[in-house]
Amino acid sequence: MTQLPSNATPLTVDEIRMFLQDQPQSNPLTDAIEFPDEEINLAIKLTLYKYNAMTPVTTYSSPSQLNGYLLLCGVCCILLKSEGIRQMRNQVVSQDGNIAPVGLDEKQELYAQWAERFCQEFIMIARAIKNQENMEAAFGGSCSGYRNLGRFNYSW
Repeated sequence: MTQLPSNATPLTVDEIRMFLQDQPQSNPLTDAIEFPDEEINLAIKLTLYKYNAMTPVTTYSSPSQLNGYLLLCGVCCILLKSEGIRQMRNQVVSQDGNIAPVGLDEKQELYAQWAERFCQEFIMIARAIKNQENMEAAFGGSCSGYRNLGRFNYSW
């Protein structure tokens, strides 16, 4: 199991799991966690890749360079999409006698809806951050000489 170093991300695996309520005491049907550490770590890495691929393209090499809440939205988006895909692939309904049909892995649509919410929030925040960073780079940062070019700042 490859695990990201604890300082490699603004969020820990446990914090992500806590947000998702992915703890045995919160899952009484299975009494287990839903997302293993490996899946969460992969989602962290994929969130970084997704952010880097958005325009303007960046080359961040560590999740620690991302905002913590942005990272949380991206990780939830990826984890819920992944579980939705698994549920879709394994969806089956069975019936025995006069008992109402019982479904196994029948929550694919709900996972897809939640994934979409997190994906939209990730994209909205990521675009705002990238736009801000792009503007700051164009003007040389928040302490650039740009603001000193006004009509009253002549040095004759």
